[in-house]
Amino acid sequence: MQYNQPYGVSDPNAPYINGNPATGQAGSIPPAASIEYPQREIVNLITDVNIAAPANSDLHQMAKAIQSSRLNYSADYGTANAYVAHLAPTPDDYFTGMIVRLKVGATNAGDSTLALYPLSPKHVVRPDGTNLQQYDLIAGQIATFVYDGAQWVLTNINSGGSGGPIYLAAPRTYYVNSNTGNDAFDGSQPTVGTAPKGPFRTLQHASDVIAKFNLNGYTVNVYVADGNYTQCVLPGVGGQGAVNWIGNKGTPANCLVAVGSNTVAQAGFIAQGLANTVGGFKIVGNLGTYGSGIAVPNNTLLYIDNITWGVCNGVHLQVYNGGQCRLNGSSSDIFRIDGPPLGNPFAPANWLSCFGGGRVDIANLSSPPQFYCVNTPINFALAFASVSDVGVAQLIFTGGIQNGGVCTGKRYDVRTNGVINTNGQGATWLPGNVAGTTSSGGQYI
Repeated sequence: MQYNQPYGVSDPNAPYINGNPATGQAGSIPPAASIEYPQREIVNLITDVNIAAPANSDLHQMAKAIQSSRLNYSADYGTANAYVAHLAPTPDDYFTGMIVRLKVGATNAGDSTLALYPLSPKHVVRPDGTNLQQYDLIAGQIATFVYDGAQWVLTNINSGGSGGPIYLAAPRTYYVNSNTGNDAFDGSQPTVGTAPKGPFRTLQHASDVIAKFNLNGYTVNVYVADGNYTQCVLPGVGGQGAVNWIGNKGTPANCLVAVGSNTVAQAGFIAQGLANTVGGFKIVGNLGTYGSGIAVPNNTLLYIDNITWGVCNGVHLQVYNGGQCRLNGSSSDIFRIDGPPLGNPFAPANWLSCFGGGRVDIANLSSPPQFYCVNTPINFALAFASVSDVGVAQLIFTGGIQNGGVCTGKRYDVRTNGVINTNGQGATWLPGNVAGTTSSGGQYI
C-alpha cells in the first residue's frame, strides 16, 4: 500500500493538516483511497492468518494476528530432502533475514532444499554452513529457517544433528552393502530403489547414523551384505536396547573387514557403549602397520559371535581398562583363527590381550561356542592369551580348541593378579607348543 496524499494536492508526500476557522485555513480533504486501502490491509492481515472473521466487536484483531506468527508458518507440502512451504500471502521473492517455520513432513536423508511456493527451491545448510546430514530434520518437528541472501540456514537443528539423542519409538532395521550401497542413501532397504532408498555403503556411516539415537528400549538390526569393508568405531548409543551388526554367520570370510592405518580406527571394530553385538565377520589387519582385530576399551561392553580372525598386524582381541567382551552364541556358533597376530608397538602378538581390569567371558556357559584354529600352524609370538593387571579371561569352549595342538608359541602369560579360567582344563589346553607362565599373582585355573 502506498501513501495517499490529501485530495487536490500534487505533492505525493504532502501532509494532512487540520482546518482553522479562525484564520480561514481549510483542512485537508482525505481521498477515498486513504481510508479504503488501510482498512483493506488490516482486514487482509487478519484474514491471512485465519484466526477469526474480521469484526468491529474486537479492535485487537490485528495485534492478535501479529501475535499468532502464522504469516511465517506452514505445513510441509514437499517430500524428504525437498521441502515446500505454502505461506499466506504468497511471497513474491526471497529476502535476506526472512524467517520461515515449517512442520516437517518427512525425515531428511541428507542434503536438502526448501521452497516457498511458487518460488524456486533454495539450498539449506546447518548453522556452520555445512550441508544437512541425515536426521537433521525429523518428521513432525517444527524447524526454523532464516534466509541469508543466498540460502536457508536451519537455526534450530534437531538434537540428533547437534549431538543430542533421537529417542526411538520403534525398532529399526538398516542395511549395508559395500558393492551397491551409497552413504547418501537412507539405509532402509537392501536393494537400491528410488533415491534416497537403498543400503549404506560403509559400516562407519551406519554407525554414525545410529550414534544419534537413544534406543529407548528398542533394537536396531544392521544387516551387512557379503563384501569388503573397512574398520568401524561402533556407536555409543544411550538408553536401554541393542544394536546388532549381522554379517554372514555361516561364512564369515564373505563379510571381510580389512583394517588399515588411519586416524579413525586401528582395529576392525572398536567398541563404544554397552549395546553392540557383532557377528558374522572375518577381520584382517594387514593393510597398515597398526591393524588389530577387535578392541574393547574402558567402560564398554561388546558381544561377539561367529568371528574369524585372519592375519593382523597387531593383536586379534584386545580388552582393557575395564572393557568387557562376551563371547556370545551357543555350541553351534564358531570362533576361528586362520592367520597369526603379528603384533606392533601398540598391540602385542596375542589372540587375546586382556589387562587393566578388562574382562572376557562366555555368555552361555551351559552351551558355550566352539573355537577352531584353521590353516595351522599359527604362531603366537608372545602368547595365545596374555592377561595382566587384574584382567580376567574365561576361556571355555565346546569340544576344546580344535587344532590348537599344532599351533606354536607360548600358551598363556598371566601376571600381576590377572586370571585365566579354563574351568580346570589343564595347562596344555590352550593352543601353542611352549608352556604357559604365571607371575606376580597371576593365576591359571
